[in-house]
Amino acid sequence: MSKPLRVLVVGAGPAATAMHFPVLAALRDRGKMVLVLICDLDYTRAADAQARFGFLEKTGEAGAALEREDIDTVYIFGSAQLHYSLGLAALNRGKHLFVEKPIAPSFTQACELADAARDHGRIAVGGHNRRFYRAFELLRERSGALGWRYAEAVFHKPESAVPAPFGARTWLDANGIHALDALVFMMGGLPEQLHAVAGEPGGVSPSCFSAVMRWRDGGQGVFLCNNNAGARREEYAFHRIGETYRITDTGVLIEKNGIAEFHALSSLGDGIAAEHDSFVDAVLAKSSPPHSIAAIAPSLFLAELVENGFDGSVLLAPAASAATHAQALSEHGILISHAAPLLPAIARMLPYHRLVAIEEVDNSPRERPDIVAAMLGKGSTALTPSTLAKLPRLSIVGVMGLSLARHSPATLLARGVTVVNASSAYSNSVAEFALALAILARRRAFTSNELMRAGGWGTAARPGGLKAGLLRVARRFRPAARAAGLEKYLLRGWRACQHGRGSIMLRREAQGDVRSASVGLIGWGAISQQFAHRLIELDARVLVYSEHGLACDIRAAGAIPASLSEALACDIVSLHRGLTPRTRHCLGKPELSQLRPGAILINVARGALVEPAALLARLRQGDIFACLDTYEDEPLPATDPLRRLRNVFLTSHIAGGSQDMHAAAAEEVVRQVALHLQGGNAEGVSLARLSTMT
Repeated sequence: MSKPLRVLVVGAGPAATAMHFPVLAALRDRGKMVLVLICDLDYTRAADAQARFGFLEKTGEAGAALEREDIDTVYIFGSAQLHYSLGLAALNRGKHLFVEKPIAPSFTQACELADAARDHGRIAVGGHNRRFYRAFELLRERSGALGWRYAEAVFHKPESAVPAPFGARTWLDANGIHALDALVFMMGGLPEQLHAVAGEPGGVSPSCFSAVMRWRDGGQGVFLCNNNAGARREEYAFHRIGETYRITDTGVLIEKNGIAEFHALSSLGDGIAAEHDSFVDAVLAKSSPPHSIAAIAPSLFLAELVENGFDGSVLLAPAASAATHAQALSEHGILISHAAPLLPAIARMLPYHRLVAIEEVDNSPRERPDIVAAMLGKGSTALTPSTLAKLPRLSIVGVMGLSLARHSPATLLARGVTVVNASSAYSNSVAEFALALAILARRRAFTSNELMRAGGWGTAARPGGLKAGLLRVARRFRPAARAAGLEKYLLRGWRACQHGRGSIMLRREAQGDVRSASVGLIGWGAISQQFAHRLIELDARVLVYSEHGLACDIRAAGAIPASLSEALACDIVSLHRGLTPRTRHCLGKPELSQLRPGAILINVARGALVEPAALLARLRQGDIFACLDTYEDEPLPATDPLRRLRNVFLTSHIAGGSQDMHAAAAEEVVRQVALHLQGGNAEGVSLARLSTMT
């Protein structure tokens, strides 16, 4: 009996865990393999997979795992770039290889994998499980040597506006290629002629594809792939004279001579176990399986033609080597913490650098001179002194966030390490949110919303109940009170009624557009600058108070340098300072008293910039409106009196928390690190800038 394969698995994501790992565990239980090592940059996922599926060990560094002599087979479940770079490294080290789709970023690179497998006498396959559908096996048995005269393949998904995953160029590579490969497989190879259409009117990246094909024997085929559909649909139809075979999610319908025959064969999860069985059997028997990379690479070639809207004869020319094998796996390593949000951008911009989980360095006693960069995803803690001591060649640290305080940036800068963050992504997102607040508050939309919900109308609240009765009496007797010299007492009661707790007394004439407003910005950082840019585009008059911003820079942006008093006297006042011991409670009673009646106060920076008691007292006067997204104590206590004031619009620190913003932050950090590693000048944070940051 052959020895069981000793397996390294790279990637413990949800799809791999749900579909592939149970099959691998079953093969282990049948004595076909030993699950030696699970590798994932996310140590928690690796530990969960180890415990759940019985891997002997876990790691966060694939490069070192590939060097192990006790590993003979490697499974990789990641991006197209990872399949290529790590897959090529595995084959060159004499390992057998299984990669999911897309098997590589391009047909050329897929051919490199196939060539490496051939040169080293190893088996390399791709995860194209449709070739193992029981429905297709049934049709192949029925067709014999006759083949099919006409074929249809349909693969639709509801993925409108969703970027293609797995490092694929388009959704065709990411998913639709399953159906295209099934068509090629069932028709016996690539077509001879192709007419393809890709994209749709106004589309940026093609997500809809149509193709008409003709094979050398005269057979014809149609391929349809719409990733903007309303529902998922995968169906196939194959025709001969007088015969039609339809494959759906539930089975095969055979129609011949007016007689219908149905075979219930569910496609859900079908073929996964079979493709793994075929791979293991091929390794043990040293034979070529149906889903070898050499066999399925032509489908990737055809997908590239369809993506480009090709029209003409299909000629499969030998692919030239894309690069030396050394390029596939760079000598430079990148330390990663909280990797998940960073990986899509890394797959595109740094596909050939080795990624090392931070736990691997922390758990190792040796130095790692190979690591030249670190990227810290959302929620990461600072690199500890012991970790930094093991990284003598660390040259850049990218933080997927705006705040750097917890990452000891001064220590990094003192070592000569460039520090980059996601300032542009955060500033754009927060500035957009601040602009929305300014527009809606200026139009009294928040007040109108409250009135509408209470059954009222307009933007100016009127007291109800006892207060309303007192006002009616006061108005009725005001002439007599004036004649009797009692008007001042009546006015005193009127003001008390109007400015009572929680009331809203914003002047009607204060309602207007942002374009007619003066806006005072407190601080001149990245967010303030982006907000100013948006305001100036709307023709607002922007005044900026900053202790650090240069007057020439403020003027160059189209704004006006101003004193604090001038900024506080504007129609809209927005806070954009970092929180430091010096700026804590920088707006107290004296400063808040300078806000003009009808003014709007916006705080999307830090709650502790404003002294809480002074803010509450100023708001209780009822003649200003505040939009608050940050608070000194978060979450804001349920009993906080701010919650009961009607002239406050409260949000729960969401100005910079959208999914789009996090994706943009990951893109920005990876782009800066990639620029640095390629010899460019990344926009690092300076010591002077740090002094003003939270």
